[in-house]
Amino acid sequence: MPSFTIESTYRLPVFRQRTYEAPTIDDACRLAIKDSDWTGQNEDHESCGPTYVTGIWPGVDTAYMVTACSVPTGFGEGETPPEPKGAAHPVAPSDASTVMPRCRHCGSADISRDANACWDDTAQAWSLLATYDSQTCQRCGADSNNLSLWVSVVEPGSTAALRWDVIQVLEDTSLAGNAAFQRFCDERHGRVPADGVATHWLKQPAT
Repeated sequence: MPSFTIESTYRLPVFRQRTYEAPTIDDACRLAIKDSDWTGQNEDHESCGPTYVTGIWPGVDTAYMVTACSVPTGFGEGETPPEPKGAAHPVAPSDASTVMPRCRHCGSADISRDANACWDDTAQAWSLLATYDSQTCQRCGADSNNLSLWVSVVEPGSTAALRWDVIQVLEDTSLAGNAAFQRFCDERHGRVPADGVATHWLKQPAT
């Protein structure tokens, strides 16, 4: 399998808070814009932009050492990466009432999201103030602002639940939209555990 060195980038807002004496608010803003001294600056990690690709080179650790490859459409700044071939189509939470997030890398439903909370003296509990875009998969450790693949909620013990269990073992969410894979799992539902189904799937002859 070929290897590629990928340079990925995200934009990190940097801010400062400084007092300026000026006749008007506009004049104070002009002074702030022209001020080139960024001593004491702060980085706003909670508002960083999405990750995008800025360079690709064939081989291992070859950045700027060999001829670069073109960045495919969908992976540059401001673009949306295309879904892998055969991947389940993500469903926006607002489009359905019974959906759930799964890690688009390994298929796990064990996803957490960064948030901010403060202590409520009256309720004697932490009160949620805000949630942020950054999401983390507790199973595989993947972390990004676009981690969640929104899919229909599955009933525990169902054939659909088995499929997702197998997908997690294989760490291949593209199988969610694979009809042959679905039939393969359904035929073994209730007879073979997820690990066994995954093993049998990998042993199939290539088609």
